[in-house]
Amino acid sequence: MKDFFCKYREIITYLFFGVLTTAIGWAVYFAMLWGGKALFHIPASVTSGAKYMAVYTAAQVVQWCAAVMFAFYTNRRWVFTDADRTVPVKKQLPAFAAGRLFTFFLDYAITYGGALFLTAIAPSYSDVYIAAAGRSFNINEAAAKVVAAIVVIICNYIFSKLFVFKRKPVGEGSENKT
Repeated sequence: MKDFFCKYREIITYLFFGVLTTAIGWAVYFAMLWGGKALFHIPASVTSGAKYMAVYTAAQVVQWCAAVMFAFYTNRRWVFTDADRTVPVKKQLPAFAAGRLFTFFLDYAITYGGALFLTAIAPSYSDVYIAAAGRSFNINEAAAKVVAAIVVIICNYIFSKLFVFKRKPVGEGSENKT
């Protein structure tokens, strides 16, 4: 088991912190989405219209900001431990945010398009009452968000590994100067 963890430590810790990042993002997203729908009297089954789009966009943007800050810190500190530590945060953070901005739009499109698609093919799940919460939820929105999260986690790992938290070039800083 120890050998397995050592061999796949980076991927395991990335997935662990990715799940935490996703949980934080979803908590912010759904709190804002459901709160916004309640505030503006938008039924749970509605996934279009100007008011919905304003609430949806605000939820996506705030979720993205919270998730990016958490993910950057955890990725820099605990995931990509073999990255070049001489690269300053002021250089890494913009590159990290740029990659996350791309996946933000990917998340936005997959979640919105997926919710519309699922509501079109399975309208009975667009307004499901959950007694424990005391309100209706759009299960199609949640399902689309799950699909988006999987795609985004994979894309974010690839971008972070290849462009943001690159390894220090072999031999750099360790040459013997005689």
